[in-house]
Amino acid sequence: MNLNNLISIASFTPSSLEFPPPWVGHIPFAAWVIQEVSPKIFVELGTHSGNSYFTFCQSVAQAGLSTKCYAVDTWQGDEHAGEYNDAIYSKVAIHNSKHYARFSALLRMKFDDAATYFDDESIELLHIDGLHTYEAVHHDFETWLPKLAPGAVVMFHDTNVRERNFGVWRLWEELQVRYPNNLEFTHSHGLGVLQIHNAIADDRLPWLKTKTKEKALLISYFSALGANQRERYDLIFSQSQIESLNHAAWESEARATNLNLAVQGKDVHIANLAQALQEKDVHINGLHQAVNERDGQIVNLNLAVQGKDVHIANLAQALQEKDVHINGLHQAVNERDGQIVNLNQTVDEHKQEIAIYIAESDKLTKAICESIVAMKN
Repeated sequence: MNLNNLISIASFTPSSLEFPPPWVGHIPFAAWVIQEVSPKIFVELGTHSGNSYFTFCQSVAQAGLSTKCYAVDTWQGDEHAGEYNDAIYSKVAIHNSKHYARFSALLRMKFDDAATYFDDESIELLHIDGLHTYEAVHHDFETWLPKLAPGAVVMFHDTNVRERNFGVWRLWEELQVRYPNNLEFTHSHGLGVLQIHNAIADDRLPWLKTKTKEKALLISYFSALGANQRERYDLIFSQSQIESLNHAAWESEARATNLNLAVQGKDVHIANLAQALQEKDVHINGLHQAVNERDGQIVNLNLAVQGKDVHIANLAQALQEKDVHINGLHQAVNERDGQIVNLNQTVDEHKQEIAIYIAESDKLTKAICESIVAMKN
């Protein structure tokens, strides 16, 4: 067991905690164990916001290890972690790209699918923190077991949670019998750590053996350090919450000031509107008076029109009577025209008779004259 690592881990601070999760009490051990095991490949199943995963990554970076780190998660949530949107994955991806892209990769897929990307017996450190039902965690362990190198170390979070259908504790009880080289931290929801069989002599970890001083020392040390870590982050986040509340209060006061100024501006605007409304009322009253006057004029015009209508009716009646009289006159004229035609015809006949009488008279006169002349001779 590397005592220098134990001392340095006491002041270890991860770079990506946004809130104090239940896992925070295991941060010192996680930072230490990855340096202690110094795996070629480390895999975490179930990363969520990255608080545990980035603890391992930062410890790798600080120690200058050649470890390749892989985080496997769908980043869609489950019945224990809850469902969430892509915002969490985006934050994790950005943080990983900014700080650990050299040796860390995010595999956004189901655990079973990700297992096909690793060779058998290639993973030396595995952290299982996915869905916590017995069936799910048992399936995850058995699926990834062929991928574990001889003597690989496996960690299970939430071994001390016995509610909400959590079943890690059941599997852990079974695995303790199956793999006697193990230890368990009961704080921060519990963390079980075991080493699988077939470890070569140099890779056997004495601090996992049953009833050893190293194991007792390690559990005592990291339990105390984890409690201090939890208190530390509770204090940090409490202060952060207070600062956030103070900032929120300042923003609220600033908003209130802005609102007061806005209200004052609105009051002035309302006063101007009230004055304009009063002027409009005066104008409207003038319009009402003008309308009343127009209404009076219209009434008078209507009366005049009614009088005109009576006069027109009388004229129409008189005109009708005139038309009747004219028709009578036209009829009389027509009758007179007929009489004139008849009289003209009679005159013409009399003229013809007179002409005949004159001609006969002329003949008679001529005969008389000739008789007279003859008598004289």
